[in-house]
Amino acid sequence: MKTTSRTYVLTLNSSSKKGLRLWMGDSIHALRHCSVKQLGLALREMQQSVDSLQASVSSSGGSYSLNRGR
Repeated sequence: MKTTSRTYVLTLNSSSKKGLRLWMGDSIHALRHCSVKQLGLALREMQQSVDSLQASVSSSGGSYSLNRGR
């Protein structure tokens, strides 16, 4: 089974628009703005990706860890 990568762009309080905005897509050139319904799913997918990366770093004996407190 092939795993497809997904690209996420998150913006916070830009000078022209206030608030949080999230775009996701298969590449940087195919981004689409997430609706309110998609936001929760996209954030869960991002967290799963971070958890997976953290697990692979931990299992490889890497000394750096991702800061989940921020």
